Amino acid sequence: MTETVTEQAPAQTDHPARKAPRGSLGWQKFMRIAFHVVAIIEAITWTGLLWGMWERYIAEAAYDPVPLWGMLHGIAFIVFCGVVVVAAWTFRWKIWEFLVAIVAAVPPLTTIPLEIWYSKTGRVKPR
Repeated sequence: MTETVTEQAPAQTDHPARKAPRGSLGWQKFMRIAFHVVAIIEAITWTGLLWGMWERYIAEAAYDPVPLWGMLHGIAFIVFCGVVVVAAWTFRWKIWEFLVAIVAAVPPLTTIPLEIWYSKTGRVKPR
């Protein structure tokens, strides 16, 4: 009796290894921190804008905080989009990862869950 040995192909992974990020390790760490900080600031300014709209339309306050919070949120939104563009280039995100990050800036407070997700899955991990 002869035994036949069949060779198995190497196991395929669902997620192929990511390419190395661009830039130095210091730049990658800076971009990770910038993504984290700007995501939180964008969420804070969203909260301020929602509070300002509540003050304006529900509480009918004597002062109007919407212009201040609207300007701050507009600046934070633009800065967040800029950081996303640079982070996508630095960490070599796929197009869908880039688009999800941009779209997450539109609904209130979704940049924080996005930042947690991208951090836990290694999308902003310096290597």
